[in-house]
Amino acid sequence: MRGNVYPLSLQGIAPLQHYPYLAGYIRKVRAEAGRTGARVFVVDLGDSMDGSFAAHVTGSQNMTAFFNAAGYDAILLSNLDARVPAKALEGLHAKVLSPFELASGGGFPAAQKFDKEGIGIFLLSNFYGETTVEEQPGRFPTRFGADRQSVRPVRDYGKAIAGVGPRDPGALTLFSWMKFEPSSEPPSGFLSRLRGHQVDAILAHRIYSRDEREAWDSSGFANWAPPASVNILRNNGGFALARIDLARKGGAWTVLRHEVLPMTANVAEADPDVVSVIEKFADEISKADQPVLSLSEPVGAGDVLNIYLGALTTLPGTQAVAYSPESIRAGWEPGLLRASTLFESLPWTDALVQILVEKSSLASLNGLGGLRVAVRDSAGDGPLRLTTSRFFADLILGQPALAGAKVAGEPAPSEFDFFRSHLEALGELPAPALPPGWSLLP
Repeated sequence: MRGNVYPLSLQGIAPLQHYPYLAGYIRKVRAEAGRTGARVFVVDLGDSMDGSFAAHVTGSQNMTAFFNAAGYDAILLSNLDARVPAKALEGLHAKVLSPFELASGGGFPAAQKFDKEGIGIFLLSNFYGETTVEEQPGRFPTRFGADRQSVRPVRDYGKAIAGVGPRDPGALTLFSWMKFEPSSEPPSGFLSRLRGHQVDAILAHRIYSRDEREAWDSSGFANWAPPASVNILRNNGGFALARIDLARKGGAWTVLRHEVLPMTANVAEADPDVVSVIEKFADEISKADQPVLSLSEPVGAGDVLNIYLGALTTLPGTQAVAYSPESIRAGWEPGLLRASTLFESLPWTDALVQILVEKSSLASLNGLGGLRVAVRDSAGDGPLRLTTSRFFADLILGQPALAGAKVAGEPAPSEFDFFRSHLEALGELPAPALPPGWSLLP
C-alpha cells in the first residue's frame, strides 16, 4: 500500500483511494465466514507503513489507524518500511513480523503464532526468497528502525519457528514471500526446504517490471507444493487483494479457492467506519501540503534526477555525488508544485550522508545499484567527499573493493526535506543539469 491511505476529502492530493473498498471487502468476508463457520486471517505482506506524503506527515499514524480499524491480524515489514517511526508500529493492534534480523539481536520476530478460534496459525516472514544480499545488493535494506541498526535477511526458518513454540496437530503454517519473482520451473530445492518446515501454503507478493504487461492470474501457483497464493502490485497504483481459502482434509490443508481481486466499488461497498477514522488526518495533511514552486512546463523524471544531483553538489564540502534514477519515482506536471507532489517523486526520508572515497574508486561505483556518479572537475587525486543517501552510502561501504571508504558526516536531515528546502530557497526551477565545473562519469 506504500502509505497510500488519504482522507477522501483530499482527492486533490491523492485521487486514487482503494482502502475503503479493501476494508469493506474484509468486512464482507467476515460476514460470509460468520455464516459458514470459516475463520478469517488478514495479513499485509509489507511495504505498506511508509512511502506516501500522508505517512510522512502523520508519522505513519494514518496506516496504523487503517490497519487497526480494518482489523488486520498481522503486519509484515519489508524494505520500504525501514524508517517507520517506532510509535506507529507500537500502536498496531496486529502482531508485527520482520524478515530482517538485527545484527545486535532483538527487533520484531520473523515468526509468530496466532489462535483463530481453536486453529493455530504459524506465520513466517520472508524477503526475496533465497536471494542473497550479494546477488541483489541494491534491493535489500542495510539498516532498519529509528536507530538505524544493521540488518540481514532472515534465512534460518527452523530457528525462527522454534522460537515460537511447538505446533499442534492440525495447525496451519504460512510462509510469506515478499518480492516474489516467478520462474518457469518451481524452485524445487527451496520448496522442499519449506516442506521440511511443515509449511502448508505460501503467501507471495510480486511487483511487475516496467516492461511487463499486467496480467491477472487468479490461479496463483496452487500446483506448487506447498501451494502459493500470489498478490500483485498493480501498475496503475491500485490495490489488489489475494484471497486463498484452505480446508483441512485427510490430515492436510487443501486449497479450495484462490482469487486476486481489485479493490473497487464493484467488489465491495466502502467501509464507512474506516473512512471516518482516516478523515481525522485531513487537516494535518492539508496544512503540510504547501507550495514549493510554480512550473510553466512539465519536468520529466530524468530531469528531476539531474536537478537533484545538482542540489546535492551544493552541500558544503561535496566533491562528488551519487544517486540512482530508479529512486526518482515520478516527474512533475505544469502548475503549482506542492510538497505532496515533490514527495511522490522522491519518497525517501533517509539522511543524506558524506563518505570519503578514493577518486580512483569512483568508476567502480558508476552503475552499482543503478547509481549515477558525478565529480567536481577540480577535485584532486586524494580521497573525495561524496554525498549520497544513507541507503546508497551503506551500499557503497559494503563493497569489498572499497574497504577504505568511511562516513565523513551527515550534512542534512533527510533527502525530501533537503530537496524541498533547496527548491524553496531558489524560488524558481533550476536548470536540469549539473552546475558548471561538474561532470558525470561515463
